[in-house]
Amino acid sequence: MMTNNGGFQSNYSGQGGGNNYLHRSQTYNPSPPNNYPPQYPPPQQPPQYPPQQPPQYPPQQPPQYPPQQPPQYPQPQQPNYPPPQYPPHQPPSNYGRSNTYMPPPPNPNYPPQQPPYPQQYPQYGRANTYAPPPNPYQNYPPQQPPYGQPNPYMPPPAVPPPMARAPTAPMPVVVGFDPYPTNFNPEQDCQILHNAVHGAGTDERAIINIIVNRNGLQRAEIRRRYKAMYGKDLIKRLKEDTSGNFKDVVSGMFMSPAEYDATCLYKAMKGLGTNEGVLIEIIGTRTPQQLTAIKLAFKDIYNDDLEKWVKGDTSGNFRKLLIAILQCNRSMNPVPDPAMCQADAQALYSAGEGRWGTDESTFIRIFANRSAAEIAMINDCYSRIRGKDLLHAIDKEFSGDVKKLLQTVVQGLMNAPAYFAKRIRDSVKGLGTNDSRLVRVIVSRAEIDLGLIKQAYRTSFGRDMLHDVRDDTSGYYKEILTGLIARC
Repeated sequence: MMTNNGGFQSNYSGQGGGNNYLHRSQTYNPSPPNNYPPQYPPPQQPPQYPPQQPPQYPPQQPPQYPPQQPPQYPQPQQPNYPPPQYPPHQPPSNYGRSNTYMPPPPNPNYPPQQPPYPQQYPQYGRANTYAPPPNPYQNYPPQQPPYGQPNPYMPPPAVPPPMARAPTAPMPVVVGFDPYPTNFNPEQDCQILHNAVHGAGTDERAIINIIVNRNGLQRAEIRRRYKAMYGKDLIKRLKEDTSGNFKDVVSGMFMSPAEYDATCLYKAMKGLGTNEGVLIEIIGTRTPQQLTAIKLAFKDIYNDDLEKWVKGDTSGNFRKLLIAILQCNRSMNPVPDPAMCQADAQALYSAGEGRWGTDESTFIRIFANRSAAEIAMINDCYSRIRGKDLLHAIDKEFSGDVKKLLQTVVQGLMNAPAYFAKRIRDSVKGLGTNDSRLVRVIVSRAEIDLGLIKQAYRTSFGRDMLHDVRDDTSGYYKEILTGLIARC
């Protein structure tokens, strides 16, 4: 029976006779079943759990922690310069001395990827001797050789093959010559020379031994020290105790080459007359550097101008050519220009054999200003044009002293040793000896090319120059000349 408020009311009464009324506001809920009579318990069933599903969440990733860095301790400061590009190279170990320290050779593979070491040390014969490798461009552009030295850019003179030496008399006893003595003591040499000329008599052999066994620089040092020790010039002191040709050789060997040439020129021009042969030999064969030094020495010794003396003692074309050479404008070019040499050869032919008469100015201009290499090429070009060389043209077109001077210039520039060998041969051949010429050539060339002159003498005349000079001289004069020739 429904109540008026929507509830459901029942007259059912439960067991026990009690009145059980439903509340109005409650929904029917039957009472739990009574376990009476007793029933068997229901069979035990395993619990029906729902199947476990995998968790529906994203798989856990490992924690994204920053990687652990090693502790940043302060590091030692490294030097701030780049490593060497090449390993330090050591010189080779092939030394003769066993106690020379040599570090181990560098590892060729370290540092990696490096080019090979660019330059190896040269192999030297002496231990612990270092010299940088030669630089092929060191002497470029070509430089002029120093005073008194041969030009390294000119082809060397032809050296004749060795010939059998003619049997000669035994050499005079002279101390063995050492061109670079290690025991050179100028003060001791000054004492020996002073004792040789001091007091009664003169010890000529002591003077000869010092002159022959010392070079030009050492003799100049002896002369300077002698004046500092004894307050007198050595040359003047030696002239007081020597005489004749021996005196000329001794005094000349203690002079510089420029002083000796200036002295010879002064003697050739002083007083009445002039020895033109001395002017031709010295002025016609010296280089521009040597002529400049000669003019300075002449001014210093005689307080006068060499050109002024030459002008006063010569004349004509001979004087013009001498003055032109003394201007010292001769080229020293070791590589001649073929076009210029061809033009000069044609000009010489047109000025001489190719015309009636001779244009001397063309010969003076070319022979006073061209180098030795250019004169040699001009001579070859002239031979192709004319069929004969320059010496033939000079002999045909000129005469007198100017002819001798032109021939001396050609011979002295093209082959100076052969020219001076002929001068020595002319001095000793025949009856008598031209001692002044012989002394002048040997003394002036002793420090330059006396050895080459000795070889050219044998090549040209087939004779031994030392033997010929010994046969034409005597006494101490012979001993000092042969000593100077033998040391070359």
